[in-house]
Amino acid sequence: MEVPLINERTDRIMENCGKCIDYEEKSSCSQNSKECQKIKLKDYIKMMRENSGSSNIGYAKDWHFQQESGTSYEMYGLPSVLRFDWINNEMWSNDERNQLGDYRFVYLGAKNTWTPFHVDVMNSYSWSANICGRKLWYFVPPNNEEYFRISRDTFLKDIRTVQDRWLEAAVVSFIQEEGEIVFVPSNWYHQVHNLEDTISINHNFVNASNVDVIVELIIKRLMDIDIELADCRSCFSSAEYNSFCEKILAADIRVNLAQFRSLLQLIIDDRGNDVNECWICPRHRSFSKCKKDGNCLEFMRTVIRTNCACEVGNNVICNNCLNFMKQYEISVAAECLARICHIEEERN
Repeated sequence: MEVPLINERTDRIMENCGKCIDYEEKSSCSQNSKECQKIKLKDYIKMMRENSGSSNIGYAKDWHFQQESGTSYEMYGLPSVLRFDWINNEMWSNDERNQLGDYRFVYLGAKNTWTPFHVDVMNSYSWSANICGRKLWYFVPPNNEEYFRISRDTFLKDIRTVQDRWLEAAVVSFIQEEGEIVFVPSNWYHQVHNLEDTISINHNFVNASNVDVIVELIIKRLMDIDIELADCRSCFSSAEYNSFCEKILAADIRVNLAQFRSLLQLIIDDRGNDVNECWICPRHRSFSKCKKDGNCLEFMRTVIRTNCACEVGNNVICNNCLNFMKQYEISVAAECLARICHIEEERN
């Protein structure tokens, strides 16, 4: 990943950037923290310099640097495998058609700041590129987060306090060095520690590989809402109730039925402009079954390899592979859209 040497340009940043960024007062930050405030970037950098190594320096997080600075991917080049991003890397990502918002961030963390045990928003994929500094990661495979559950909606913030559970929970730990990128799969809970003053670029994203996971999350949360509101549902008309549920979904998991339906339709329309057919599995009617079938995966790999002309060394994806992906994306998006529309019809 080609990025500017930000750690050598902090003086210039301080001189030219008076923007405010989100800042956690404590050394640990979380998505639900109520102790977040705004701080000027130059003031945070100054605080980092004057208190190097202190455990009391807060964490500057979720800074929408790319959006606020008016730049897009011109600021840095992405490896080809990270370009399939339906939220941040589409022609509509920076206009009003993108109802999910901007999920590109810069994190500035002083040494000893850290992020508590959590799963990423919307059960999305994410990646984190260290521009400078080092991070210690703890990962827990899907479903093993239950070893660290406190209550129905609460988990331990720091899994280091119960290391006796790590072996059974299959905790994975490693250090991310400067210049390395870490990919975070959907539904993998994780905890991250800055071992040095660290700057990282982070994206949360959705594509054809994990879109079904987001649909399942929406359905599950909607069922939870129905259970919670069962005793007062009769007080609302169908339209009022569904509108209320949509607002709760957007506040709870950052996406609702209408927003995701819009995204899926955008994908289908856009890919349909370039290819005139979709991918059809010779064995299954559902792509989610294909993902779990080794024979299907190998068949797709063979099709791709047969026609592939990608230039891996130059980070170039060939037109044959791009067209295959567009065909596959149409199929995946169409199946998920059908599920969303079916749910909406049942609720009206």
